[in-house]
Amino acid sequence: MNSYKKLGKNVLLLTVGNFASKLLSFLLVPLYTAILTTSEYGIADLITTTANLLMPLVTLSIFEAVLRFSLDAEEDRSQIFTIGLYITVIGIIVISCALLFARSVDSLKPYVLYFALYYASLAFYNLILQFIKGIEKVAIYSVAGVMNTFIFISCNIVFIVILRIGVRGYLLSFILGHTISALYAFLSSKSYNYIVSFLRIRFRIFLNMLRYSFPLIPNSISWWISNSSDKYILTYFCGVAINGTYSVGYKIPSILTITISIFISAWQISSVEKFGSEESVKFFSDVYDKYECLLYLGGSVLIGFTKILATFLFQKEFLAAWVFTPILICASIYNSLSAFYGTIYTSSKKTKMLFYSTLIGAGANILLNFILIPRFSAIGASLATMISYMIVWIIRFFNSRKIMKFHINICRNTLIHGVLLAETVMICLDINPFYSVSIISVLLIIALCKNSIIDTVMILINNHHNS
Repeated sequence: MNSYKKLGKNVLLLTVGNFASKLLSFLLVPLYTAILTTSEYGIADLITTTANLLMPLVTLSIFEAVLRFSLDAEEDRSQIFTIGLYITVIGIIVISCALLFARSVDSLKPYVLYFALYYASLAFYNLILQFIKGIEKVAIYSVAGVMNTFIFISCNIVFIVILRIGVRGYLLSFILGHTISALYAFLSSKSYNYIVSFLRIRFRIFLNMLRYSFPLIPNSISWWISNSSDKYILTYFCGVAINGTYSVGYKIPSILTITISIFISAWQISSVEKFGSEESVKFFSDVYDKYECLLYLGGSVLIGFTKILATFLFQKEFLAAWVFTPILICASIYNSLSAFYGTIYTSSKKTKMLFYSTLIGAGANILLNFILIPRFSAIGASLATMISYMIVWIIRFFNSRKIMKFHINICRNTLIHGVLLAETVMICLDINPFYSVSIISVLLIIALCKNSIIDTVMILINNHHNS
């Protein structure tokens, strides 16, 4: 129960720092869809998407190594943070030099400076927050997350609603939020005490971190392809306005994705402890059983009530996004299952298979995008994303068992996937009289997962009483 107590505490702290912020950002969707055009939102989304593509490539995915190595108490954390900092600074210099050439492209010229500042602020934010999470200063991590959100939302109101500067205001809100909250986290955690001279860097630690992070570079790029290549291909075949609508369609699945990412963030800390022992195998098995049941239940609720949520959140022509949103929710479920198996590879420091599995999924995603988008537009992009995530999940399911083999209820899970896919098809076809399909699907999943749900509730009650 101590393991659950620590996991629960970290989930709570990370929820304060992330969920409230992400939820408030989610509630800004009606603002964006009311003020920005589909083309403007499509441009803003492509800029942030491109920056996230370049991040792991230019920084050598060093943020992941900073987190994993700083979780090991026996490692020299000054070396870890300094190595991460130097690589981050070099990456920002590389991006800045590359953008000098981009200024010659007329369509990119108005946003070059904003892109550079967005990238730099995000890079420092990621580095510092991953490090303070690794040294388990989770409370500071949470406060920084709340601060980031408050600044982001305040700036959105000023720049987009009052000053009406559109895409520039959207990007500037990110830049100020990342910069100020990163500075707070850096000073509050006294991370400056971990910086050492470049000449004192130990080559052995540097190589070990690169051995860990290098397979994560193509893995991150492959994930980006699975997550975002559809937006570029969709823009090519159907135009930037359709991409704007498609990008908004991701906002409802993000409710599920945000919740899961917070849990995975806390789980990364707990999964390292005593990894490989009999105790850790049992812990993995128990946590995964509860994780997937709550994931299925949450996904089913979102799929069933997509149209209602879309009516409240999406304005004007953006409302058309509800049709393919259930497919994206289903894709998020498979993505979340893959993420849990990914922690087995990162905890064991065997990251190569992360790359191979994601690469196969990315290849499938690109192929399916070119096949499905010309014929089915945004629905085709959604199907390509869902199928590619499913492929990654299946590969990791089988391969990860070579590292850690924990109990999985295959029969129950097969039935639940059948329920979810049937619900998705019927909701997309708008066959949901009196929301009967939604209610029946949710009740079936509750019946199949009742023991796991009851166990989860009891753990929460016991942790509350013992706190």
